[in-house]
Amino acid sequence: MMRPLAMSFGVALVAACGASGNAPADADEALACVNSMRGDLYAAGLAHPGTSGLLRFELVSADPAPPARNLNTWVLQINSMASGLVGAPAADATLTVTPFMPDHQHGAGAYTVEVTPLPDAGQYQLSKINTWMPGYWEITIDAQVGAVRDTVVFKFCIQA
Repeated sequence: MMRPLAMSFGVALVAACGASGNAPADADEALACVNSMRGDLYAAGLAHPGTSGLLRFELVSADPAPPARNLNTWVLQINSMASGLVGAPAADATLTVTPFMPDHQHGAGAYTVEVTPLPDAGQYQLSKINTWMPGYWEITIDAQVGAVRDTVVFKFCIQA
């Protein structure tokens, strides 16, 4: 009787994370991610243009650095962009931040990322970024600044 129950629990756990037959076990997630070179290499000042090329997103700092398991806090600088050139800081942005683990098809659970504008123009503190398990995470940031809307995805391999 115990054996079928244990097997059922194991199947439910795998199904809950959305893992497929070719996905590595949780203990190996971080190593598999690093070996595949899928994530960004963290460094203070890591910057990406938005997908529309209208805004530039710079990860000024991360605590912990590099991003790690559980709750993270980032300082993000957002600037306007035109023709690939970085412009003025983007003040008064409305941000939505979504951590997501695509290999498992789940997000951060009950945590909502808190966004706080900082005194420096265009800077925002993002707190409670919950990357609660090892592996590959994508942190999508949607920004609305006046009539301008743009999106960026920071990608990190979270270590065990």
